[in-house]
Amino acid sequence: MKAIKMFFLVMLVFLLASCSSIKLEPANFAWPIESVVATDDNGNVAIERYSTEFNASALFRTELGDSVIVPGRELRIIRDNLGNYLMTSQGFMNVYVFIIDEGAFVQTNKIFISKEGMTNPAFNQRTPNIELVDNEITYIIDSKGSKRK
Repeated sequence: MKAIKMFFLVMLVFLLASCSSIKLEPANFAWPIESVVATDDNGNVAIERYSTEFNASALFRTELGDSVIVPGRELRIIRDNLGNYLMTSQGFMNVYVFIIDEGAFVQTNKIFISKEGMTNPAFNQRTPNIELVDNEITYIIDSKGSKRK
């Protein structure tokens, strides 16, 4: 009888141990450099280095209007150390912040940069923030907002 109780106690310990989750930290998700990708005829972009594909049509139409022609547009993407994806493009007034949720990019923030629209944006990794350079103006951005340098 004592051996049966001991067996069930050991099984209970293994069962509880298998139910606990594991947290791996610290983790850094930052990409060292931005990815610059062009949309195809359907508005899809593929970042081969990170095996990532998605349709960016809704982003371009939200920022530039419904009449915009999406194929051939250039999208700039970088990932910060927290795992947020920051995206922008030429002519955009904003930088969009996304997270991944159930197989989709979900917008978490929109950071206003310029009412005229950016003419030549580029991202750089400046851990823990992201640097956005548009012509000669530099911004330091995090996923919650921006501030001018």
